[in-house]
Amino acid sequence: MDSTLAATASQWVTETNSALNIHLGNADTAEAVLQALEKDAAADANQDSADEEEEEESGADIIQFHPAFTYPIYGEHERVFGYKGLAINLHYAAGSLATYVDVRYKKNISAMESSLPIQLRADDVETPLLQVLSDSAMCRTKEEFASRVVKDTERFEPPGRKIHEYTRESIQYEVYLGDFSSEVVRRYHERMQTFALFFIEGAQFIDATDERWKIYMVFEKLVLEGHATACYSLVGFTTVYGFYHWPDMKRMRISQFLILPPYQNMGHGSALYRVVYGELVRDSKIVDLTVEDPSAVFDDMRDLCDLRYLLAQNAFDGITAPVSLAEIKKLGIRYKLARRQITRCLEIALLRQLAVKKDPNAYSEYRLFVKRRIYAQNSDLMSSMDADEKKQRVRDTYKGVEEDYHRIIALI
Repeated sequence: MDSTLAATASQWVTETNSALNIHLGNADTAEAVLQALEKDAAADANQDSADEEEEEESGADIIQFHPAFTYPIYGEHERVFGYKGLAINLHYAAGSLATYVDVRYKKNISAMESSLPIQLRADDVETPLLQVLSDSAMCRTKEEFASRVVKDTERFEPPGRKIHEYTRESIQYEVYLGDFSSEVVRRYHERMQTFALFFIEGAQFIDATDERWKIYMVFEKLVLEGHATACYSLVGFTTVYGFYHWPDMKRMRISQFLILPPYQNMGHGSALYRVVYGELVRDSKIVDLTVEDPSAVFDDMRDLCDLRYLLAQNAFDGITAPVSLAEIKKLGIRYKLARRQITRCLEIALLRQLAVKKDPNAYSEYRLFVKRRIYAQNSDLMSSMDADEKKQRVRDTYKGVEEDYHRIIALI
């Protein structure tokens, strides 16, 4: 490609993470939905559409946000070619997740006359998106979508069985549990699973024919003025898989865990995790709970939830370093946490105790206890090192571990 052609082509490249706008909405009237759709479509592709006040005045309660990832849809570079002013508006009814896709742009290179020696074509942005959305949820026209939003605002009820409720800032939230033995849950998960692609790095769709999956869902519950019934909005969800454990037990693993961006940093992730963990702790057939490829943010949230629960249960009372493997195993069995997680919680709790007692001898014992664990976990990686190198590596690793533990302790 010569420099002229390359320069021309570069002007028609759009970042899809910013071009794709996700909308969740409830509304009183179809007219309010249509008005909000037009307002969104008229907005520039690189700025937010109507602000919250304008949306409320129109009679529609709509929140908007962008995806963190679009590479599962538009490729690893997360770009499309051939448009200027591109806006890919993905509209959902906030509860039922009925869906409408509206693609707008100011210019399309396919329709432009050009003196270039080749004809440039715009990428298809709608088809790849439709391929990851639920066909059963799709509305083909904006009028159909507007009608669905109004109907669902009045009538939608979350799938599954309500197992918990809580409040934040005087707003009620409910947690529902379902599995794929229910057709209603399966169809709703089909609509919901696209959010995993948008916000969980490396996420893939799970097998909806496998009834060993459990789906936990959080919904905001609001009673709107003039409505006799409550309306619901999806807040987040997690998928949990049950593995067989001999002879008649199960090990549970959290696979996907997501709170949608408008509801993040409000305590909903911790609330959902506590519900999941509480359900499993009470089940005599569950051995433990593990997590598949957790993010650093999830690890922090889980550490805090587990530590607060264990401290409230006085799980570590009377325990000092060094702690035997047998004692650690007993703690893991009792509280249904895998060895890595119960060991981490134990080490943080012991360091927290030392910060209060300020006993130099106890601190020395603690350091040796943690260093032995670090060495045992990394012995294969350090097998080619000499003795001094091994000691230095363990010292350096321990320093980082203790700093991280103090960071967690400050948050408890």
